[in-house]
Amino acid sequence: MGVKMSLELSDGLFDLRRLVAEYEHEARVLAPEDARILARCIKELGIKAREMENRLSRLLWNEQARAERAAEAERIAEAACRPGSNVMLFPVIPRPFSDGQPGDAA
Repeated sequence: MGVKMSLELSDGLFDLRRLVAEYEHEARVLAPEDARILARCIKELGIKAREMENRLSRLLWNEQARAERAAEAERIAEAACRPGSNVMLFPVIPRPFSDGQPGDAA
């Protein structure tokens, strides 16, 4: 596939968890600037999560379509090979041969 998975989302969530952990033990007031930083971090992590969800959805959708095409091709091949089938190969049409020399085409 060639695309390297990023760990930015999980690393960012773990960093965010560490920042919020100190609020678990005692009541603290979040300064407006800190709230803006927190909101920006959550927004960036949400964007990264959406990008990953879209990539995964695209991969799953394409894989399902590939499987459906293969199943349909198999079904058509089985129908063509069934005794009594009215499916036939196209007849071979003779084509003139030329080795590239002028006047060689028959």
